[in-house]
Amino acid sequence: MRSISFVSVLRAILVALVVVGCVTMAANAQTVYNNGTGTNNGYFYSLYSSGGSATMTFSSSYAGNYAISWSGVNDVVGGKGWSTGSAQTIGYNVGSVSGENNLSIYGWLTNPLAEYYICEFGSVANGTYKGSVSSDGHSYSTYEHQQVNQPSIQGTQTFEQYLDNWGGSGTGSNHTVTTANHFNHWRSLGMTVGNFNYQILGTEAWGGRSGYVNATVW
Repeated sequence: MRSISFVSVLRAILVALVVVGCVTMAANAQTVYNNGTGTNNGYFYSLYSSGGSATMTFSSSYAGNYAISWSGVNDVVGGKGWSTGSAQTIGYNVGSVSGENNLSIYGWLTNPLAEYYICEFGSVANGTYKGSVSSDGHSYSTYEHQQVNQPSIQGTQTFEQYLDNWGGSGTGSNHTVTTANHFNHWRSLGMTVGNFNYQILGTEAWGGRSGYVNATVW
């Protein structure tokens, strides 16, 4: 039997390292088309779209960065964050955005099922006006709206939407959202805050719009 030289072993190790490096690079360079959830660079991501097309890509330089482009969508919402949300302080920076209806701290609660928005760009003013809350130097108007037989994380359901609307943020600088202020405010209004499900810096567009966003969350 021919002996295996040290050079051959070293060459095999180097080839294996290159292969692993290529796999890692491929994982960091994920592209998601139209619909999908998963993880990238330690963050949870979600992309939902109906009608038209949407594409989400991730930066290898900033763990919390994502870019989405969409065209002619009935509805699209996507972004990066956490698979289980919490009453945490969230930082974000929006490099560029166009064609969106809103950009929000977006998430879901269960027991009871509820969809929530803390709107930083655009508007989510819809439903019954419940009051206002001051947080992070801004005044948010609060609305509650019932969605009847609509898509949700539990299939087609009837559920409440909790909406805190500010919308005055800008691009190119860092911003902070103290989510506990919003959750406590909703509780004070009798809007039940159940168990946390996923929580993202989400961009949403609907009504046949086309556009793009590049944003980072932490």
